[in-house]
Amino acid sequence: MSERAAGRPGLAGGIVARPWLLVFLPVNAAASSFSVALPLLILFTFHGNILEVALASTLYNFAVIPASLIWGFVCDRLGVRSPLLLLNYVSFAVLFLVLAARPSLPTLLAAYMAFGFVAPSSAAASNLLILERFSPEERPSAYASFSELSMIGNVLGVLLGFVWLVSSPAGEGLIDILYISTAAALTSAVGVALFIRDPPVHHPRATRATLARHPESLDARLRLYFPFFPKLPTLGSFRRIVRWLEEEATHEVPLMLAAGFFFGLGSSIFNTSYAPYMVSVSVAASGIFLVNLSNSAAQALVLPFTGRACEGGKSPSVVQLASWGRVVSYASVFGLALLPAALFDRNAVLGINILAYGIIGVTYAFYSTSSSLLLFRSLEGRSAGSLLGANSALGGLAAVLGAAASGVASHELGYDVTFALSAALVAVAVPAWLLAVRSFQRRTALQLTRTGAPQRG
Repeated sequence: MSERAAGRPGLAGGIVARPWLLVFLPVNAAASSFSVALPLLILFTFHGNILEVALASTLYNFAVIPASLIWGFVCDRLGVRSPLLLLNYVSFAVLFLVLAARPSLPTLLAAYMAFGFVAPSSAAASNLLILERFSPEERPSAYASFSELSMIGNVLGVLLGFVWLVSSPAGEGLIDILYISTAAALTSAVGVALFIRDPPVHHPRATRATLARHPESLDARLRLYFPFFPKLPTLGSFRRIVRWLEEEATHEVPLMLAAGFFFGLGSSIFNTSYAPYMVSVSVAASGIFLVNLSNSAAQALVLPFTGRACEGGKSPSVVQLASWGRVVSYASVFGLALLPAALFDRNAVLGINILAYGIIGVTYAFYSTSSSLLLFRSLEGRSAGSLLGANSALGGLAAVLGAAASGVASHELGYDVTFALSAALVAVAVPAWLLAVRSFQRRTALQLTRTGAPQRG
């Protein structure tokens, strides 16, 4: 049966490009609900503190980096797609169920590290599946649909957690969310088993490296929050990366990598300590879910408009404005952390955090789209594998270092210092992006001068 006969394409620009893409919605709901519940389980259920939250986040991010390499290699070597999706979703359900049945801090730390190892197993598979099952004309709307459905899943997961906690007796309900997440992950697993099959003929030379040649697939892949290594690195590749960076020292690439590193480091520091901070100012578990809901909903609402905002060469301006927006939001939370809690009632604190974290969600949606487009632009004439591999390695390093540093800074110096540090690090990314854009413009002008090609206005 041909691909076109396998299912009707959705309307151009529609949220659901094909009905089978809906299988990604429940598992995203499960993962988002679990991610919000995890620090709350540590703080409320197991009576831990910021150090345990930071340890869990560090273990998770530490597991994600090698897992991204391993599962990407498996996807390329075996050439399978739907079996990896099924493995991912069933593993999620098992981990959630084990933690719900035997809740303890050691179990949670082990489960979250295992979650980090399993989570990337579907990343390359899902993107390559879309690449292979949609025609070239349909792929832009298909990847947009995939990203939007993933965000809607995130919103539904956090919304369901909020509703459940509001309706549960005080201090209860967090463990029940694990059972809900289990059911959601199993729903996606059943959907994969019933409705998704690998295409009989794979896309020619369809590997992780293929995704780097399509801007829509690269953008969707980078939104998955997992490192992206188009090729398995070797000792020789590390040497080539060092040589490549030396050659590019006066170009925009190292500046882009530095900007992404500082942005990721500041974000990791802030996000790790944010839930413990809200607990420290007496925000209830349901309120923390509501704050996270503002972030996820804001991303889902503005995501369809981010591509249009970057049209006409506006990506450099968008990435800088988005970074400044995040700096201002972090600074507002920093200012709130400086003030005595007695000056505000709980509703005021909750409202300010809902607004701030919602704006942070908006800034990330615009940042991720604009930075992905700038990264894709710089792939031309270069080794995509080296550039993306270096970018992902730095991103993974930023996540690990940020989580660990956040716990130490908050425990020893306070949340206000932590949030000030996160704002300062993201602010460093802004001039780095500006210098990268100027460097690209100079290099492009020089190339046009050498070739004698007319410059475009």
